Amino acid sequence: MNSLYHTYVQNHNGLTGTSFVEGDEGLALGVSSSLIQAPGTNPEQFIGFALSTCFNATIRIIEHREGTPEDSQLRVRVDIAKDTIGYRFIVQAQIRMPEHDRADAERIVALALDECPVAKLLKDNEGVTFHIVDDFTDGPAYGE
Repeated sequence: MNSLYHTYVQNHNGLTGTSFVEGDEGLALGVSSSLIQAPGTNPEQFIGFALSTCFNATIRIIEHREGTPEDSQLRVRVDIAKDTIGYRFIVQAQIRMPEHDRADAERIVALALDECPVAKLLKDNEGVTFHIVDDFTDGPAYGE
């Protein structure tokens, strides 16, 4: 398989250090954890950024390809919870497509779940859900 793109990301010092992209792309972030009081971006936020960006871009590509309104919006909630051993993430993606009827939105989302590389990585994991919504809502936190 030929790679279309690759990147290297390094982390130094774990949750109280820095993560950065090697090379000219210039992205460097102070990192932290949602479980400690320290400034920085945490893994939950990275997962939310990756899924919301990639999945919404894929939906928009499908909308464009099919000549339908390019109106999708995505909101991703990421929770962390205790697991049997360690911790686990719970990911809830809310998808708004106000100019599409429900059946069309469901069909486009199903296509996007099979095309988006981040969705492919996450979709079959327990605790990962995708919902088409009319409005973004604050659902109960995991375990609430």
